[in-house]
Amino acid sequence: MSDFLIRRRVPFLCGLSAVAVSALAVSSVGAVASAHAPDARACMPLFVVGVQGTGESSPDADPRTDSGFLGDAVLGPLMIRAAGKADRAYVPYQASFGGVDGGAAVPYSASVTGGIERTRQLVRDEAARCPSTVFAVVGYSQGSHVASMFVQEIGRGQGVVPAEKIAAVALFADPTRNPGASLFPGAPGRDRPEPAPGTGGAAVHGLPAMSAATVAGGGIGPQRDVAADFGSLTGRVVSWCTAGDLACDAPDGAPILRVVANIVGQSDLRDPLAALRSVSEALAFTAFKTAVSVVDEDVSGTSLASLSLNPRKSLSQRMAEASDPRTPFDPDAAVRALFKVATIGLNAVSTVVRTVLAPENIAEMVGAGLVTPAAGLAVLGTKIVSALPELVPPATVSRLVQQAFTAIEQNVVDNRDLLDLATWSKFGNTIAAHLSYRTTPVAAGVTAASATVDWLVAIADDLAAARSDGAR
Repeated sequence: MSDFLIRRRVPFLCGLSAVAVSALAVSSVGAVASAHAPDARACMPLFVVGVQGTGESSPDADPRTDSGFLGDAVLGPLMIRAAGKADRAYVPYQASFGGVDGGAAVPYSASVTGGIERTRQLVRDEAARCPSTVFAVVGYSQGSHVASMFVQEIGRGQGVVPAEKIAAVALFADPTRNPGASLFPGAPGRDRPEPAPGTGGAAVHGLPAMSAATVAGGGIGPQRDVAADFGSLTGRVVSWCTAGDLACDAPDGAPILRVVANIVGQSDLRDPLAALRSVSEALAFTAFKTAVSVVDEDVSGTSLASLSLNPRKSLSQRMAEASDPRTPFDPDAAVRALFKVATIGLNAVSTVVRTVLAPENIAEMVGAGLVTPAAGLAVLGTKIVSALPELVPPATVSRLVQQAFTAIEQNVVDNRDLLDLATWSKFGNTIAAHLSYRTTPVAAGVTAASATVDWLVAIADDLAAARSDGAR
């Protein structure tokens, strides 16, 4: 859903929605230029796929040009140190966030979806060109969102290449990061990556231990994209996250923040009118899907007298799920909700009719109406009012009030981090945190970017050695 902290030239937007927008912007994904004519490049042991952050790519970008964070800090240095053993290409995609970064007006959610497809095609084409080549995937911010979704497919055995063709995955500021995840997601306590499949792993085993402070928050992307682990790739995936980087360290106790990010991530932000229209559409559909889920799952009873509210999830959690544009609209749930409301309404009408139109009441109203029509209407009004206690007994009102207060209290608890001043103090420097991966040491003076380069170089060495041994 959402990426983050766009480029450093883009001013930090004010307010909560702006924070979410900035966060989401760093990883927007667009359509990736897929049709590149076959070339005469040699097939290297390692081929690294880079997916850049918001504003750092475009559909017509040259896949061979080193640029942006990944080009400057990771893949550019790799090409120097692993010359003759590694190659690389960048996924050309929209990398947009609804136009807020000055680029295309493609919403973040559409950009991510397009980026995933472009990544699939790039890897599929390269695997066909070089059947013996092994891949690594590196992503930054919005690009990490794309990369994570792409390798999650492979880890589940549903990708364009088998898991043994993926030697390494490095994610920087990943919006799909699981709250509190370790450096190697799904493998707490691990301090070295697994070697590349089919190699002895001598160079990888010789790397110094990799470490980074664990941060409590999680990615600001849609809940359905969160990666607790990476299936069969677990142990070969590293997720770097700096504390205070809203892209990957959003407070876990603030689901309403995810709602904001998801809504803005569906929006066209080129101009105020376009933004208003797209935000309104997203809000309307979110409200409808939320209402359906609440009535279908949380409301019980067949009449106003038996009506009860027992939330299985808080309203903010339901809104966070409904705000994801990929959350399917369930027509069966909508029909069930409609019939539930209709049943309650029909029973309410039946109660009023049964009480008001009792024979003795009809006689009284007719008698009064013979005097004056107004007197008859007055009697009718009195009878309707007298039916209300039967329609909604005082005990029911008391119970519903208590249940409503409980539901409100649960929403406050679920969003407790938004009320904590320490939360906002932590994220006061979120842009600097988002740009820290090439400059801030994580262990023994080594930055996340340089540790990743060392790892990729070691993999290239191991793959080259394995290829050499196989040729003997």
